[in-house]
Amino acid sequence: MKIYLASPLFTEYEKDRVSDYAAYLRNQGHEVYVPMEHKIEDAWKIPNHAWARTVFDEDIKQIDKCDKVVCLYYGLYSDSGSAWECGYAYGIGKPVELIDYSGRECSLMVVNGAVNAFEFAEKEQT
Repeated sequence: MKIYLASPLFTEYEKDRVSDYAAYLRNQGHEVYVPMEHKIEDAWKIPNHAWARTVFDEDIKQIDKCDKVVCLYYGLYSDSGSAWECGYAYGIGKPVELIDYSGRECSLMVVNGAVNAFEFAEKEQT
């Protein structure tokens, strides 16, 4: 199965968590696309707006190609980019699975757009 793994990528905790979860899914035999693993050739040579558009276009292409989106979620306002990816996937008919690590309130839009939502009681790390 092709999985797009959406997650905030701002803290070391979030980066470690997405790396670990991607490894877990790959060990289960899935093909996993993780945006932070995608590198743009010669990125430092192009203007920021062109780099940003390249990232955006590649992420959309990968969501279009995947079988489902799995989102690591850390609470109501954890990451607008991940929420957007989930909304886009929902809008084109891709199933979204939400894995909530926050133990707090979740966005009703993100939760209701998911075919499955799993909650893990764990203190959020910063």
